[in-house]
Amino acid sequence: MKKNPRILVVIPAYNESASVGKVVTEVKKEAPQVDVVVVDDGSTDATAEVARTAGALVLTLPYNLGMFEAVRTGFVYAHRHGYDITIQVDADGQHVPAEIGKLVDSIVREGYDVVVGSRYLGKGDYRTPFLRKCGILLFAWVTSRMLRQRITDTTCGFRSYGPRAILMFARCDSTEFRDSVGLVIPGRAGLKIKEIPVTVRQRIGGRSTISALKALVYPFDFLLSLVAALARKRLAVPGGDA
Repeated sequence: MKKNPRILVVIPAYNESASVGKVVTEVKKEAPQVDVVVVDDGSTDATAEVARTAGALVLTLPYNLGMFEAVRTGFVYAHRHGYDITIQVDADGQHVPAEIGKLVDSIVREGYDVVVGSRYLGKGDYRTPFLRKCGILLFAWVTSRMLRQRITDTTCGFRSYGPRAILMFARCDSTEFRDSVGLVIPGRAGLKIKEIPVTVRQRIGGRSTISALKALVYPFDFLLSLVAALARKRLAVPGGDA
């Protein structure tokens, strides 16, 4: 890893005009060394305009393709423009940009490929709705067994990725970004994964797109995505055993 790596913060956003500007501003204040790209996932509000006004580069998808395709778009951009580290940050303001340094340090100093923030190891006032918490516990159990290491939070969108992971996910299908799948695939390919405690706050604007119905369906969707991803041939990763 370079002494002064190029770092890109990727913020996927869908109809987050109420919060995305504040998130971009806070990221630029707390981590002035990073570049910021907001991937506007076909929003119907002023998300792109607000993000651009706050100082972010905005990539706009033609219509709503889903968060994971938005994240993958950011990784493709990072790979094509030679970034060494990519940080994924949600657009709702739940993540604390002051903690970006912790995610970066685990890659630069400790050599991890993927670093995942966990709201269950840290502190904060965020409370997970009951149905979502049940799904998260299921995902964590499955992921921990498959990776043979303890993972407590597979759905937190505050993560960092090193060069090998950037290359891998830039070549992936967006389904391979899905929460637990986005950990199992690189883990089974030989990439080093670490989980660290982070603070998660209540969203600062707008509302979640995850309804009670989606929370019920999501565990089954996750299992199908995991089976489909593992059925594919593992991607070759430079320096890995894939």
